[in-house]
Amino acid sequence: MSRQIETQGTTFEAALVAAIAELSGSDPDRVELKLTAPGLDEVVGNVRFDLTIEADDGDDEPEPASEPQERSAPPRRPAAEETDEKISAEDLDEEADAAADFLEGLLDAMDLPGDLRIRVKEDHAEVELVDVGSGALIGRRGQTLESVQELVRCSLQRQFERRARVQVDVEGYRARRLEKLIEKAEEAIDAVLDSGEPERLEPMDVFERKAIHQLVADVDGLASRSQGREPGRRVVIERV
Repeated sequence: MSRQIETQGTTFEAALVAAIAELSGSDPDRVELKLTAPGLDEVVGNVRFDLTIEADDGDDEPEPASEPQERSAPPRRPAAEETDEKISAEDLDEEADAAADFLEGLLDAMDLPGDLRIRVKEDHAEVELVDVGSGALIGRRGQTLESVQELVRCSLQRQFERRARVQVDVEGYRARRLEKLIEKAEEAIDAVLDSGEPERLEPMDVFERKAIHQLVADVDGLASRSQGREPGRRVVIERV
């Protein structure tokens, strides 16, 4: 499924903050936006921004104080990727459409062009922005994309009152990143099999962690678990 986007809007920082706050249902005072560009009155496609929204929905396991304590610190709730929660195709369609509406509004606020591609899979939906013509929504090492993902997550959870199952991507960035993460996970698996010592991977989002958990589950004698809080939540691979 694809959706053509026509954008028109303002490039001023205050208006962008207000638009993001309205789209996410957040207090504008809790939205921190850092813009860098030749000038805010110029084309916003040249803008790079870091976005932070203060939020704590209590969904994550606390970061352990030290390695010896990590098993004894009980999570408030099992990690999202480790649960058997199911969601219907109709609910996924609903969430994907809501995420697409949100992203259209964000592109309009930034005066950026683009198309939306929606893919509904068995347990989650993917909404990809393409033909944006700028790396503004990816950012350095995907940091801006993660901010946009968090915006969408908060918006959907507020709207539907359940855990969001939509992954946001821009120009295929996540697929390329997942390939690299799987390569690193395979190296970590070999290291654990050789040394017996646990390996902690870099922070990942819930969809990336799930892919790594599935990879480790196919290896005899190894197990994986999630550790930490978003956005620093990561996978630990260890012997069983």
